[in-house]
Amino acid sequence: MKKGIIILFLCCLHSAATAQVIIALLFGDKLNTGKTDFGIVVSPALTNISHLDSKSKSGLNLSLFLDFRPDRPFYLHIEGIAKGSFGAKDIRPYSTENDSLDHLFANGSVERKIKTFGLPVLVRYKISSLFSAEAGIQANMRLKAQDIFKTEVQGNDLEYTVTVTKELTWLDFGVAGGLYYKFSKKKSSMGVGVRYFQGLTDTYKTMTGNQVNTAWQLNITIPIGAGKNANANQAKGSNTENSKK
Repeated sequence: MKKGIIILFLCCLHSAATAQVIIALLFGDKLNTGKTDFGIVVSPALTNISHLDSKSKSGLNLSLFLDFRPDRPFYLHIEGIAKGSFGAKDIRPYSTENDSLDHLFANGSVERKIKTFGLPVLVRYKISSLFSAEAGIQANMRLKAQDIFKTEVQGNDLEYTVTVTKELTWLDFGVAGGLYYKFSKKKSSMGVGVRYFQGLTDTYKTMTGNQVNTAWQLNITIPIGAGKNANANQAKGSNTENSKK
């Protein structure tokens, strides 16, 4: 039932993200072993860009996660974020080098949308059996970036989109840290966490100021295949005991 809900929910997302879910469903039971945990992370986020007169914008990240030796006090947590989102909104309009457009959007605002592929590599420390702290590094590869100019003219919404992919830095490095809580000790248990990302790379070097990405994320982890393996191991154990009798 859990797999059916995941597929239905994610059918409306980006094709790359959908492919990621299919991979998880196909190979989750192979990767969830005694030494590793594997699954999906759904992460609503609030992102912003430093040194811009802007406000935080909402976004959604979707990734796969792999935990190495989660049975130990310290363990490695890696994510592959196929659908990453950064940016900001309510940015002051800048010149488009078109006098007519500049006049129309002079009193409007700009929303910057940045799509990325991310790779967080974090070390988690178990404060208790269910509660962990995490810290590490994260690299983000810029895939696409757009500035969407928005205004209202005579009661009608008006938008103009400028692709700024080439103007932004291709690779963005930063640090990340947060807290994570797992609902139970079972391998099939979901979990929830909060994480902050602080970029260290100036993403827009042609503009004044060190513009780095920042993000607050709410991470919801969904193990794939863990319950199936647990049931298989339990059945195997029962068969072994019966054979001994």
